[in-house]
Amino acid sequence: MKRIALIIVVMVVGSFSSNAQIQKINQEVFGMDCAPCAYGLERGLKKMDGLESVKVSLNDGKAYLELAKNNNLSLRQIQEEVKKNGFSAKKAEIAINGKLVEQDGTYIIQTGKENFAIADETSNSLRSRLKPGVLTVKGIVQDEEDDNLTNNWKLKIIQIY
Repeated sequence: MKRIALIIVVMVVGSFSSNAQIQKINQEVFGMDCAPCAYGLERGLKKMDGLESVKVSLNDGKAYLELAKNNNLSLRQIQEEVKKNGFSAKKAEIAINGKLVEQDGTYIIQTGKENFAIADETSNSLRSRLKPGVLTVKGIVQDEEDDNLTNNWKLKIIQIY
């Protein structure tokens, strides 16, 4: 009986970790001032496993990334790739699927690789809809200094799916 319970726990945890992920990123990029720069960044991002589509817009100053289903990428990896190509990653609009937990009075969305603490700027109407469990949200990740990238972020939720 204990083996069956253990197998069920492993299956549930395994299925959660394969579904918890970033689905989309619109990453602001600072320092792109020419078409060859944008093209170089786009080529660098396209080399990353787990991206379904990549478009870098010089006019918008953003990289638009659609992530493949069951990808294993993190926001930190994306921002490090932007930095590696000579630019600075600023705030990002993201869509993520993850597990919402409450820790010490703070809600955190966990994707397995990263934690997204719900920012104070999230509206009360959206906060009131948060319930622990698996959910999908769209939000704005606050900018972090390029030399201070971690796996912990602040997320202002703008939509709950």
